[in-house]
Amino acid sequence: MTPPIRLLITKMIKAPRTRVYEAWTDPELMKRWLAPGEFHAPSATSDVQVGGSFRIEMEGMMHGRPTKGVASGIYRELVPGERIVLTWNWAGDYSPPETLITVEFREVDGGTEVRLTQEGFAEEQHRAGFEGGWQSAFEKLSRAIAI
Repeated sequence: MTPPIRLLITKMIKAPRTRVYEAWTDPELMKRWLAPGEFHAPSATSDVQVGGSFRIEMEGMMHGRPTKGVASGIYRELVPGERIVLTWNWAGDYSPPETLITVEFREVDGGTEVRLTQEGFAEEQHRAGFEGGWQSAFEKLSRAIAI
């Protein structure tokens, strides 16, 4: 049996835990950071309740050419300021299988530690692509809400 392909990223954000949590759930804040690399998010919606959905339209350059796509999913668990569990779907030039993301927020000296676990990848190349995407998105998050 093949072991599950999982991504784990831990990042320190210099902002209060409640603000970092809000950045994951408020559409206006989501547009400011939740698009990797050269992408930007002109539109985002979020129905922040268990069973509610989110949608983020992204556009920008990927591999040297203009690209558009949509990330969407369903909130499975919401513990304000502590934890978010959501599904993640990508529709664009390629559409990998749905994954499950767990985001945990822990108050630490100087800010918030964010621990993202994403699981359900069908191929290692998808995991690797998302790793780079999340790393660049977290850099944008740091700039968007840092104290």
